[in-house]
Amino acid sequence: MRQKYSTVNMFPIRCFSFKAPEDLTESTLEKVNQLEYRCYNGDGGVGTSLDIHKNPDFYDLHEWFQRCVDSLHVDNGWNCDRIVVNKSWVNRSDAETGHHHTPHRHPMSWLSGIYYLTEGAPTIFVDPLSQREWAQFHIDGGPITDATQYIHPKAGGLFVFPSYMIHSTDPNFDACNRFSIAFNTFPSGALNFGGWDQAMAKVQVEGWADLGPLNLSDYS
Repeated sequence: MRQKYSTVNMFPIRCFSFKAPEDLTESTLEKVNQLEYRCYNGDGGVGTSLDIHKNPDFYDLHEWFQRCVDSLHVDNGWNCDRIVVNKSWVNRSDAETGHHHTPHRHPMSWLSGIYYLTEGAPTIFVDPLSQREWAQFHIDGGPITDATQYIHPKAGGLFVFPSYMIHSTDPNFDACNRFSIAFNTFPSGALNFGGWDQAMAKVQVEGWADLGPLNLSDYS
């Protein structure tokens, strides 16, 4: 006789989603159409340089990105002065071309974000421990773990994830261009402030603006 049971997901990877104000998404979409793009690779995806966070036309957008990261900082109690948005760029997959992003991660970053300006082909994330079953032995059938997860873009959606996570996109065969803005972050200032009133390290990070330590009262 089949026995009843419940599923317990152990050690899930914490990712976070936000929704941007509609007017911010609309104005940003207009601006990205005016930018200069370059080819990434033979698969045809194109993007900007990695410094649109320094473009004053995108100040309001990066201010919102930073508020999102600051909110995570406060709620998770991370022991550092600030998690700073320090790199960002626009990705464009042209309509009906099959443009896509091959699997990659974001090195030299702690948290990364993808801000979707349009709908389109999903972002595919790979379980960083997907090989653990093979390390034991493999049995055909349903997996013990879900090796991939799909994030389906919605205009104005922001998805934040640990930068070590490998991700890619499906080819864009839709009738419209697919636009997204990616960003990286890095801990800045005093890190792991603890015993003897000293920090374990101090790091100076050049961010999108001249930011000081996080003011917790702004997020109470």
